[in-house]
Amino acid sequence: MKKIIMAIASTVLACGIGFAAVGCSDSGDISVYNRESGSGTRDAFLELLGIEEADLNTGVAQLSSTSAVIQGVAGDEKAIGYASLGSVDQTVKALSVDGVAPTEETVADGSYKIARPFELMYDETELADNDLLAEFVEYLKSAEAQEIIAEEGYVSVVENAPAYTAPEGTLSVTEITATGSTSVGPLMTVLADDFASLVGQDVQVTVSGGGSGQGISDANEGNSDIGMASKEVVDGTDITNDNVTIYQLCADGIAVIVNTANPATDITLDNLKKIYTDKSLNWSDIGVEFSE
Repeated sequence: MKKIIMAIASTVLACGIGFAAVGCSDSGDISVYNRESGSGTRDAFLELLGIEEADLNTGVAQLSSTSAVIQGVAGDEKAIGYASLGSVDQTVKALSVDGVAPTEETVADGSYKIARPFELMYDETELADNDLLAEFVEYLKSAEAQEIIAEEGYVSVVENAPAYTAPEGTLSVTEITATGSTSVGPLMTVLADDFASLVGQDVQVTVSGGGSGQGISDANEGNSDIGMASKEVVDGTDITNDNVTIYQLCADGIAVIVNTANPATDITLDNLKKIYTDKSLNWSDIGVEFSE
């Protein structure tokens, strides 16, 4: 996992200011938080906003997990960041975008524009020999899995899902691994726990992070049983192993989050793009005034 890159560190040393400030005279007062390079959430966010990597305002921090971004924004009054909608909690505030609140309903109907798929990758040829992997894949397409996906705040993309039926015989494989996106990871952990309880045997699905890029790489190279990505995975470009199948687990909104002390409730896509490309911008430049 990549280490947290604290881009503000050199600015603090040079300017003699505290961490809550953003920088010297050429920087505005908006503390911009990003995910690290290789993050599926970051890739999807930039693609949806039409921002080229070279033009990105990397801001005060590029963090290696969803929870780290949420924690960073929660502790910084002038902060803005982005995170998986299903992971957002009460420590931060999710903004409406162009007047549309990020919800399961608005992601499903397409009115909330900053949304992306959660995708899984696995070797189809392994299903014949790895009965635990085959069972878990079957479970992920079941009605029970879709119910959990909805309960956790994500959007199911499977219609008329069948009920899951546990295997009658003993499974020969007792542990499989899923690696990659830290946005997909929390949902996969809940699903894995439910699956283990339903299968009625001593089995384990071990979920770990590393980012979407790691999940894609692991799937291509066979380093894990399931790769996880929080963006659209392209066959032939991202996936170069002909045996790997891409399966969309669900859909998820990318919430634009600010500190709870921020008076803003809505942001336009245009202003959001400006914030993430122009480091000199102040909150007042987009009509947000903090009380003294």
